[in-house]
Amino acid sequence: MLQTLEETRHSVSTNDGSGEPAIRVLALVEAQTVNGPAKNLLNFYRSCRASGSPRGVEMSLAAFERLHGESSLAAKRSNEFLEAASRVGIRVDCIQESFAFDPRVIWRLRKIVKQLDPDVIQTHYSKSHFLVWVSGVWKKRPWIAFHHGHTRSVFRLRIYHGLDRWSLRFPNQIAAVSEAFAKQLVAKGLRREKITVLHNAVELAPVRRGTDAMQAAKARLGIPPFGRVVLAIGRLSKEKAHTDLVAAMAYLLKRRPELRVQLIILGEGSERARIEEAVRSADLQDVVKLPGHVNDVDGYYEVADLMVISSLSEGSPNVLLEAMAAGVPVVTTAVGGIPEIVEDQEHALLVPPHNPAAMAQAIDVLLSDQDTAEKLADGARNLAAARYSPEQRAQSLIELYRSVLAKWRFQRKKNAKSTTVSH
Repeated sequence: MLQTLEETRHSVSTNDGSGEPAIRVLALVEAQTVNGPAKNLLNFYRSCRASGSPRGVEMSLAAFERLHGESSLAAKRSNEFLEAASRVGIRVDCIQESFAFDPRVIWRLRKIVKQLDPDVIQTHYSKSHFLVWVSGVWKKRPWIAFHHGHTRSVFRLRIYHGLDRWSLRFPNQIAAVSEAFAKQLVAKGLRREKITVLHNAVELAPVRRGTDAMQAAKARLGIPPFGRVVLAIGRLSKEKAHTDLVAAMAYLLKRRPELRVQLIILGEGSERARIEEAVRSADLQDVVKLPGHVNDVDGYYEVADLMVISSLSEGSPNVLLEAMAAGVPVVTTAVGGIPEIVEDQEHALLVPPHNPAAMAQAIDVLLSDQDTAEKLADGARNLAAARYSPEQRAQSLIELYRSVLAKWRFQRKKNAKSTTVSH
């Protein structure tokens, strides 16, 4: 059960062994599910709380809570992310809102910040950026804004994204999840020295088991025991270009009609109807399955012969890192931060976006050439362990907190001295 504002009081390490007080971080989050940013927050908290690894960081969360006539407790229980945060022991303070753009969230945010008095505020996504800016709470403490990219599937989100050009001028530092996103921000007029690139991270999954275990996993998921499984995971939105993936499957089966394969697309979103129509038009109803949003996707990685990312835009996609960590070979479009993470022919097969024929050919290679599939999977798993571990990301983030806080304190002292001299 989630604890209330008054009930939640965690006992945390006050320092990291250096004698310095812990840095108190308040993260403002917009999430209903355990998406990529939410996973990174949870993993960071676990890393900071790990026995024998004091980090000198005390993290709490503020999350938006939309009430639709139900009780506050019921609203919290319906939020997968808030439930997950509560289970691992993170303090969660909810900012209640009754409708989009509810102006009362501004003073509610101010109240939480006043009560917690964090050393650093961090925000995720445009709504959080905007509200921290307009509330003015950033004027008395350093602010780090995380830029995860934009989705234009919902009108109110497009409004918030438009406000980013103003609100992102004020954070002390912006953490972009890829160099590609950093370049986009610079193109919009932001200074490069204010942007830190911090890729996402992933924990290594257990090594995949043998054929019998895979067949048992397929049975649990209701997947036919015969044939191959192509997996795609992600929000059903335009930038994910799932209709291109459906077209690629049509190309593949036209070339190899004897192939017994099933494409499983996990996720939910505004593009579902268009994807379903593409499936019907290609007569692939028996091949393409859309189970919707799934909380626990581990079983699907276990049965997948390969993962496909068909996106037109990406930052540091968690599904790519998860497939790498699970030893699942990957076909992906070469967009955004993906080429920063994996190298073509070494860790994955990279194809141009909006090119279903090239995607079909790459899928065919991994389904027909076991040696190549295993080589890519092994190389990607080793890369994930060496470069994208939660431990490494946690250390980089802690260094960012310390750096931003030190610069902010130095500037405050400098300003105070200037004021004293002038008087």
